[in-house]
Amino acid sequence: MIDPEASKEILNEAKALTTEVYKDIAKPALQEVGSVTGRTVKALLFPIRGLLWGWEQIEMIVEEGVKKKFEKIPEERRKSPEPEIAVPLLQALTYTAQNETLREMYINLLANSMDRDKEKVVHPSFVEIIKQMNTLDAKVFEKLSQNLYYQQIINPTIGIKNEAKFIGSALPDWYLGWTIEGYSEFDVSASLVRISKFGLIELMLDRTAGKEGYVELKNTQYLIDRLNIFKITNPNLELEIKGTDSVVYVNEYGKQFKSACQ
Repeated sequence: MIDPEASKEILNEAKALTTEVYKDIAKPALQEVGSVTGRTVKALLFPIRGLLWGWEQIEMIVEEGVKKKFEKIPEERRKSPEPEIAVPLLQALTYTAQNETLREMYINLLANSMDRDKEKVVHPSFVEIIKQMNTLDAKVFEKLSQNLYYQQIINPTIGIKNEAKFIGSALPDWYLGWTIEGYSEFDVSASLVRISKFGLIELMLDRTAGKEGYVELKNTQYLIDRLNIFKITNPNLELEIKGTDSVVYVNEYGKQFKSACQ
């Protein structure tokens, strides 16, 4: 039989232990609530959890997407994709599948890797290039690669007439005369530099592709509007659009990338 006093002492210790355990359990929950209201790192990262797709989701969208292209491949040309392409590609999709533009490039690359006739243009490095791209880069390259010849591009500046001086950062470093909806000309310029560093295009400063067209580029409405802004803010200066005539083109590696991913 247990001694009544000993029993009482055990109960008191149990109560004390229960209180401590409750505090320990409740503490993280209270901390997490506080983190949400406090806008901490954990709270701001919370939505990302929903973007990490599982294999079941990836398998479903890949099967559906690849099937459309795979059905067009003759039976004798069909093959399993190389692991060095398929494995990192599927891993990348776990966190980029929600991006429709990049997802389409991945799916096209995977489908083409299952076509024997595409073996020479599909390369494992293409997976890494897509991983480094954002939506803008993909759209700029898609538009740029519609023309596989030398394209006119300028390096515009707002300069002072009859002087070798210009206003810094007034215009994008590279200007093609067009932009992508939702993005500025500065964004497109930065994207062109990134794509060139991926090795897909060549930006050639002070090289020309014919003579006609450069004058029109320097007189687009965008450049005129920018010039007028700086004329208003600098009334004592006689300003004009200046710039260097240059060239951009999709190189052989870029053409292979286009063929494999688009």
